[in-house]
Amino acid sequence: MIDVLYIEDNANEADVFARLMRRKMQSIGFKIADSGSETIRYLYGTTETAPTMPRLILMDINLNGMNGFDIIKHIRDDARTRMVPIIAFSTSDSPTDVRRAYQLGVNAYLVKPGGYQSTGDLLERTFAFWLADNICAF
Repeated sequence: MIDVLYIEDNANEADVFARLMRRKMQSIGFKIADSGSETIRYLYGTTETAPTMPRLILMDINLNGMNGFDIIKHIRDDARTRMVPIIAFSTSDSPTDVRRAYQLGVNAYLVKPGGYQSTGDLLERTFAFWLADNICAF
């Protein structure tokens, strides 16, 4: 079972996330998708595979191609994925981006802190709530 699907097209950011997960949060299963199309394939499967539903989606908003807003809309418009918690995890603290993300249906919006240790601390707190304390509706 995958606990967290992280959607990030920046290889350096994805690498930091993977290192933090392996170092500090080994009990949490994760997958990194590097594009909107990979995310859609993963969530909805193909004719040969069944969909794989994570317990939480953590996603960058500023993605190439299908951006984070497009992915949020797609996820919220489909009955199979509508209830999966989505957390925007972005470098943008623009009120316009935050408002739009919430209007489309994110459950939380976090600004990436930038440093390795502070990112790890934020992820630990986030996952403690969303994966340990929160009760999923699906």
